[in-house]
Amino acid sequence: MDKPKESDKFKNWIVILFWLGFLAFFVYSFQTIMDFKGIAHPRRQEAFIRILTALSKPNLFEGETSRQVAAQTWETIQVGFLATVISAFFATPFTFLSARPSSIWGRGFNILLQPILSMVRAVHPLIITSLAIVLVGIGPTAGVLALTLFSTAVLIRNFSEYAQQHTSLSWNILFKVHFPGLALKYLPVNILIATILGFMGGGGIGFLLQQHISLLNYPDASIAIVACIIAIGSIDLLGRTVWRKIQKHSESLPSNPETANLY
Repeated sequence: MDKPKESDKFKNWIVILFWLGFLAFFVYSFQTIMDFKGIAHPRRQEAFIRILTALSKPNLFEGETSRQVAAQTWETIQVGFLATVISAFFATPFTFLSARPSSIWGRGFNILLQPILSMVRAVHPLIITSLAIVLVGIGPTAGVLALTLFSTAVLIRNFSEYAQQHTSLSWNILFKVHFPGLALKYLPVNILIATILGFMGGGGIGFLLQQHISLLNYPDASIAIVACIIAIGSIDLLGRTVWRKIQKHSESLPSNPETANLY
């Protein structure tokens, strides 16, 4: 009886040391990184208020600017949508082969796959876009290629974790319902990233937004920001609504562990 108690005490000490280390690192990082001295500078405050005021007055009735913003926002949505669909298509077979490995071959494939996916996820799509531009040139094609590579690695992780946590669900149900729902839930994130890829030349609203900000044309930049908020926010609400319905439907289904593990 003494050994289990000693083991529990040891685990408790490990947990305490972990959180103490976490707190110490947070305090150290906060002190070395965060610098709020500039907030007290009058010129910075004045510039901040001036820019914020300009952003709060978008030129909504400027016809040409509104048309450009609408066209570029639609292109950004297309970039995010294409990247999500293509990456979900690529992620599905990799998830099937690695999520529930029941053989030595499956476990070996999973061991080799995970470090590669981690490396891909460690590189921001903005960097990948610069390489894609060299290959296909400036434009939305480069953005789609870069975002697809990154999104595939992310969706494989999301699909695999979900499949491992819900072993009672068969692969058929996962492929037809849950994986598409997870991809739709991730779509707003891809569209959000796509807006940034435009700063590098990956197409979409990012290029127009960068142009207006560089020219200090904040009223027109404000239109682009408002368009992004409306578009991404609406798709995010849609994706979450669909995902909640999928979860409610899956909870109402009887679990069938025997069919879940049939590959």
